[in-house]
Amino acid sequence: METADRRSAAAAANSRRAKRLAQQAHKTHPVIQAKQNQMYLITTLSQVQTDNSLINRVLPKEVLLKVFSFLDTKALCRSAQVCRSWNVLALDGSNWQRVDLFTFQRDVKTAVVENLARRCGGFLKELSLKGCENVHDSALRTFTSRCPNLEHLSLYRCKRVTDASCENLGRYCHKLQYLNLENCSSITDRAMRYIGDGCPNLTYLNISWCDAVQDRGVQIIITNCLSLDTLILRGCEGLTENVFGPVEEQMGALKKLNLLQCFQLTDITVQNIANGAKILEYLCMSNCNQLTDRSLVSLGQNSHNLKVLELSGCNLLGDNGFLQLARGCKQLERLDIEDCSLVSDNTINALANQCSALRELSLSHCELITDESIQNLATKHRESLHVLELDNCPQLTDSTLSHLRHCKALKRIDLYDCQNVSKDAIVRFQHHRPNIEIHAYFAPVTPPADQVVNRGGMLF
Repeated sequence: METADRRSAAAAANSRRAKRLAQQAHKTHPVIQAKQNQMYLITTLSQVQTDNSLINRVLPKEVLLKVFSFLDTKALCRSAQVCRSWNVLALDGSNWQRVDLFTFQRDVKTAVVENLARRCGGFLKELSLKGCENVHDSALRTFTSRCPNLEHLSLYRCKRVTDASCENLGRYCHKLQYLNLENCSSITDRAMRYIGDGCPNLTYLNISWCDAVQDRGVQIIITNCLSLDTLILRGCEGLTENVFGPVEEQMGALKKLNLLQCFQLTDITVQNIANGAKILEYLCMSNCNQLTDRSLVSLGQNSHNLKVLELSGCNLLGDNGFLQLARGCKQLERLDIEDCSLVSDNTINALANQCSALRELSLSHCELITDESIQNLATKHRESLHVLELDNCPQLTDSTLSHLRHCKALKRIDLYDCQNVSKDAIVRFQHHRPNIEIHAYFAPVTPPADQVVNRGGMLF
């Protein structure tokens, strides 16, 4: 009897085991199921890495992965330390399409960039290594070869980067559209050759303060990257007045051009820009102190789409040139002519009468302007003027504030060292328009030299 019971129990156990195996045969392995759902993961979703926490049991891994996709770099790194399954999901390449390592700039070295490239691979589209001065060519060689879909790269102040890194970018990263090489002072025209040949889709390039880049390098970029709309060349002292001459016809897509402190540029340069960049909207040539009124005439004749013009420190510019500019550039929204000491009321009146879109105007150190032109400006731009900078304009008086009080859109006025604008006038203005920022400075009153202080501190 006992033997029969044992045989019956064994048969029942074998039956249950067979039934369980049959059920498992119809189940799909998690990795296969993920592929069927077109969910490609760098890491494997294996059962070994799961845990019994409630959130991991309730939410499918695909949903958790979607949640992680909204986290920034620091939050992803913290999430990866919670448990094994979160580590797998947080470090999945699909979450690392956009990476900004500026926060970790002191800690980012070659190994970090190489590991990032292995983890992200083809997922990575945007990477900022801004300020990561320990990154050099060997790290970027590995990175570029593993991340061919890169579209946006910032190497700002990565001073160890040389032409070799640009060679690898041109060799592997053909989809690159945005490249910031500001303060990468070791790059030369060779780097521009590699970028121009390998990255024809480039729309933004910043090579500010790269002194070794000369005319030929810039010309290669403009010739090969026909979609380029933003070119930042601040402080590139190797450029000459003929930098744009041979490539005028290839500048048609350019909308933003910054040439701050390119000291060798002249009226010839501006003429080439005006002839070639017909849709130019932003131009900065501040501290290019060889420019004369001929430059303004060229812009007025050809650059009708110009919205922002910065000419601070160009002290050879005068009323004749600005009158021509105002006639031709009627879409101007912002104009900076600080330290253009030859400018008088004639220029301000021309801008007020003909540039109806003007919103921001810097006239600091324009010592010839008076209350009369400011009154005209305030009247014509009562609904549109936002910012007015009037530092060191000694002929302006309290009347200026009286006129500006009626500008409804005004947000800020600068009045540093305007000696004939009184503190009382500013107080009255702030009483009527408390939401407007007024930046002013009043030197402390110095007692007369003939006053004598006795030992008790009394004046007599």
